[in-house]
Amino acid sequence: MIHSALTLAGLPATIAYMNFSMDSLLPMSFAIGGVSIFWIVTAITHISFACGVFVDVGYLRRYERRGTFLVGRFIWTLATLIGGVYVAAIYWLIHHSSLRPKALDSGSER
Repeated sequence: MIHSALTLAGLPATIAYMNFSMDSLLPMSFAIGGVSIFWIVTAITHISFACGVFVDVGYLRRYERRGTFLVGRFIWTLATLIGGVYVAAIYWLIHHSSLRPKALDSGSER
């Protein structure tokens, strides 16, 4: 009966079957909120690691008198900002693990 009344009124018949309330949208709002929180936490993590790499390169130059391998300070920072934890792990492997040889002291080994 509703179907024929809507059709006679010139409205599409599918409107009669669109009976939803705001309660049905509640799970969607939780999903959108969860995704938003995920991306905010990801951005904070990337920015934090990028700042850490930026400061660490300065420490390497100032106190240990060593430079970076491959690229400079800003490229490592930008790469960490984009790549996050994975690029920070590669940075650490190259610059702080036992894979990198220690610089020889000027007078101790001769």
